Amino acid sequence: MTNLFFWIIIYAFILAFSQVLLKFGLSQIGGFKIAGINDIFSFLYAAVRNPFALFGTIMMASSYFLWMTILSWFKLSVAFPLTSLAFVFVAVLSYFLLNEKLLPLNYWGIVLITSGIFFLLYKQ
Repeated sequence: MTNLFFWIIIYAFILAFSQVLLKFGLSQIGGFKIAGINDIFSFLYAAVRNPFALFGTIMMASSYFLWMTILSWFKLSVAFPLTSLAFVFVAVLSYFLLNEKLLPLNYWGIVLITSGIFFLLYKQ
């Protein structure tokens, strides 16, 4: 079970960090407005040229392959609920790297998620 928890933490952190990189990169690009097909292509071109958005996308894609590996090793009914750690990591990384505020409800959510993970792993 310790092995599962280790790999899920790695997976959830990669997934959360990729989200933060995407957010940072896309905030540099600006808003996405769809007025025509050219807007889509120009936005995608800008996203590919932004190193944060590009690296975030690459990290997200690589996390998919890690997830497939985790699923080949462990039961889905245990592994998938543990991915909720990504929510905790996103909140913490957003606070420290993006200077986003966490409200008291966010802290309460983090406590509930970590408590749920504890009860899921208890006596596994």
